[in-house]
Amino acid sequence: MTPILRAMPLDLPPTSALRAFALAARWLSFKRAADELGLSPSALSRQIQALEEHLGAALFRRLNPGIELTDDGRRYLATVEAALALLSTAQREIEARPRELRVSALQSFSESWLVPHLPEFERRHPDVELKIEATLRYADFARDPVDVAIRFGRGPWEGLHAEPIVDLDYFPVCGPALASGDPPLRAPADLASHTLIHIAQTPDAWAVWLHAAGVADLEPRRSVTYDHVGIALSAAASGQGVALSTELLCEGWLRDGRLCRPLPQRARSAETYHLVCRPEGLDDPRIAALRDFLVEGLAPYDARRAEHATSGARDASALAK
Repeated sequence: MTPILRAMPLDLPPTSALRAFALAARWLSFKRAADELGLSPSALSRQIQALEEHLGAALFRRLNPGIELTDDGRRYLATVEAALALLSTAQREIEARPRELRVSALQSFSESWLVPHLPEFERRHPDVELKIEATLRYADFARDPVDVAIRFGRGPWEGLHAEPIVDLDYFPVCGPALASGDPPLRAPADLASHTLIHIAQTPDAWAVWLHAAGVADLEPRRSVTYDHVGIALSAAASGQGVALSTELLCEGWLRDGRLCRPLPQRARSAETYHLVCRPEGLDDPRIAALRDFLVEGLAPYDARRAEHATSGARDASALAK
């Protein structure tokens, strides 16, 4: 059965006037009600007077001293208190529900870090419900229903707030069988006998790493490019070649032995992950909570990267002596 929709009256008084009336009726004092609402007694009196004019009925008798409810006032108070109680209950129920935060995150970051750490975020922030779109493209904040994004690049992005949330180093990874096989893979120059696996989103990564490793002019046996980090790492794990990755993206692969690090050299990435939102989004406590969670959770990667950088500088200094 289709419900009958009744027109709602459009001339209801403001809830501020109803609250003022209910408090004044509870205390039978304009001054005490005004103090509770942070108003002056004259301002509250004007609200009550406007309400009475709106209703066309007197709600209080003004005595000297004090006030008392009229018969209309007593009847109206019962309805007003019930209505305010219902509104208060409805508001609390809405506020208690998780507030949806729409996040556009790169698929590689979602798979490797964000999704595995979601239970901890939900434990800390049960009032925030993350709705994650894992994607290979940048969200359009002017068109897409998105509150915050995790982007990879150098930034900034015009019209948006962007801040890096982690520093990254690249290093080679491959399957264990390839690392210990023939041809050998014991020094950067040995890559000339192997296939280099590139990722479309970071086309210059290998050139940067080869330069840092002292073999900038190296020509590999073959090169292949994939447009997805997971596919590139799978290709490396299956022995198809050597890929470049970061600890953030491949630590699970290294931990379970699908990948290994055949060479120790690292190169600093000029690009990294950024938290991106509209400038006014910085005032949203949900976005602030996500930002703080990301920075805290990714801090160990920064610490380990800094430790490797310091260790590498010490090794280079020792070799120079």
